[in-house]
Amino acid sequence: MAQAKLDVPEKSGGGIKKKDKDSEGKEGPTVVPECAVCLQPCIHPARLPCSHIYCYLCVKGVANQSKRCPMCRQEIPPDFLERPQLVEVEEPQKESEHPEEEYQWFYKGRNGWWKYDPRTSNDLETIYKLGDAQCELLICGMLYVFDFEKKCQYRKYNPRYKRNIKRDRKDAPCKGVSGVQ
Repeated sequence: MAQAKLDVPEKSGGGIKKKDKDSEGKEGPTVVPECAVCLQPCIHPARLPCSHIYCYLCVKGVANQSKRCPMCRQEIPPDFLERPQLVEVEEPQKESEHPEEEYQWFYKGRNGWWKYDPRTSNDLETIYKLGDAQCELLICGMLYVFDFEKKCQYRKYNPRYKRNIKRDRKDAPCKGVSGVQ
């Protein structure tokens, strides 16, 4: 399994630095690390106390199931999901020719609407545009069914708990993205 790392040398203690340094000692942009859980570039990279970095949602899924780092098996603190240590990365801004035509997918939480992470939202948008009535996506280690006709999502193996979803403009008000404010 690939270890989630930044494109920088390791510290003597085995941790990961957040920034590159060029030959003059100036800090350069942070490279988006690859997540060892989903094997894709990290979305909302979160650094565990052991210094391993994963997508916030991947860490959330692991913390809910085993409560240990997938790489080194060190225990994840109980309050980590409420106060994650997010790694700041520079993400390229892509400008759209028609921003008024850009849509985002949202889910209803306890206190309002939340955006899905960009990868999940793009997957939902692609499937929605294909005209499918339902799809299944893996989020936080759980398989969810998305029903576009009933505008809801639910766990495939526990359909009792449903959550409302909606498709709206990218600039629609929301509480945050994927549980991160």
